[in-house]
Amino acid sequence: MYHELANELHRERHHREVRALDCIAFLTYRCTSCCRTCTIWQREGSGVAELSPEQWLEIVPDLARYGLRSFEIFGGDALLRKDVIFDLTSACRESGIATYFPTNANLCDRDTVRRLIEAGLGTVYLSIDDVDEGHDQVRGVSGTFVKVREALENFAALRGERELPRIIVCTTLSSLNFRNFPRLLEFLEKYPVDAVYPRPLGEFSRDNIENSRLDGALPEPYFASSDGESHLMSPEELGEMYRMIEGVKRKRPRLYVNWRTYYSTTDATFLRGEYPVRECRVASTVLTINPNGDVVPCPFFRSYVIGNLRQNRLEEIWGNVKHRSFLRTQCEGGLAICRNCNTRTYYTSLPETLSYYGKRALERAGMYRLGNN
Repeated sequence: MYHELANELHRERHHREVRALDCIAFLTYRCTSCCRTCTIWQREGSGVAELSPEQWLEIVPDLARYGLRSFEIFGGDALLRKDVIFDLTSACRESGIATYFPTNANLCDRDTVRRLIEAGLGTVYLSIDDVDEGHDQVRGVSGTFVKVREALENFAALRGERELPRIIVCTTLSSLNFRNFPRLLEFLEKYPVDAVYPRPLGEFSRDNIENSRLDGALPEPYFASSDGESHLMSPEELGEMYRMIEGVKRKRPRLYVNWRTYYSTTDATFLRGEYPVRECRVASTVLTINPNGDVVPCPFFRSYVIGNLRQNRLEEIWGNVKHRSFLRTQCEGGLAICRNCNTRTYYTSLPETLSYYGKRALERAGMYRLGNN
């Protein structure tokens, strides 16, 4: 708790100053999955120009001088850029920037795992939505569960006693898979997983997207159904999910299950894809880099470009006039997509963190439980 509160104080200061603290870097939009709850693999712009390995490495010193503390290696499937990912990870580590890597593990063979560990990767986020064929059905590609299981085994075996990278399993719970979450935990019990992060589903309303155009730029949120069907829950399914969560908590699995994002939701999150609208810390403190080096204030607004790291220093880009115009519009409620945004729950404010620990205290006293909203 003290560690998180200290981090939130740090983020609050950066938020007020409009200063980047963390980074999400899309090495590519290309992907090897066809997830039913994500559309990034359908992006028409997947062939957008991508920085060369040399150009990515030239950016790192500027990010370090600026004071960035973390670099999330993102995609698409970032392992489609094996020409750069290992050297980029090493460069960040040598510059004192912590690295995080979400992966579907489709291209994460034993040699790749070894090279990531040798490069000094800090945390790997393995995306596992179910076990066996259930995972493949969510991911839209046969054989993906076998590959992510092998990646998990290889990370566990090759990192040895170094305990790095930390192994985090991320699961997006939806109507497709929430019933099988206890089964997934049972499967993971035999591996040295550092934590499991269940995450709420994101689905963006088409009307909210259309009503968020800014300076001609239309948002392109990729957390959305790709099969033409909503994967939000019915009221009956929502009640079933809350009972499942209570059952998991009572069982007290050996694995650490972090339900924190669920304390930032309401029933409307799971029934209609709506999140409580609060002041956003993402657009003010989380730098998003497109594959071509463009900088945007929101990962869902890739066409609202405020600068390019090949042409300007980050100090000249972050907090510039165009960026502050975006923040002003957002603060005034002019971006309707913020109502559907689940990314904000990963970068919370100090009041939200205090609220979370207050709810946990009440929960332990028997005066609160998830679903009482």
